[in-house]
Amino acid sequence: MARRDHVTEPAELAANLSRFFRRMEDHAAGDPANLVLIDELMEDLRRTKLRAIARAARSAKEGGDYTLGEIVAILGIRKQSVHELIQKGRALLEAQRIRLGVVSLRERRRQRLVDAGVADRRAGERRVS
Repeated sequence: MARRDHVTEPAELAANLSRFFRRMEDHAAGDPANLVLIDELMEDLRRTKLRAIARAARSAKEGGDYTLGEIVAILGIRKQSVHELIQKGRALLEAQRIRLGVVSLRERRRQRLVDAGVADRRAGERRVS
């Protein structure tokens, strides 16, 4: 029997994370040394938000569903503050790309095409990551 792929909605993910956080709270209450794990999760969630803001801004710039003004309104902060968050998120995304080797893979792909004398047909194509 073929398995149907389940798409997890963002609200479902948030509910699952909330349950997970309650379990982490129980563990940290029983062993305060586990509080360091909560600190790590908080920092990871902060970085996730910054990367998401940067990606949403890039999408807005490329004609996505939401404008930058709407993103500002959703976040409920000043436009200047959003621009600061976007810059931080872009830096995190770039660091992530470098860490994962995406930058070097792109460079190797580009060099392979140059060496082969083949035009890059995707040169104008931008992907949201």
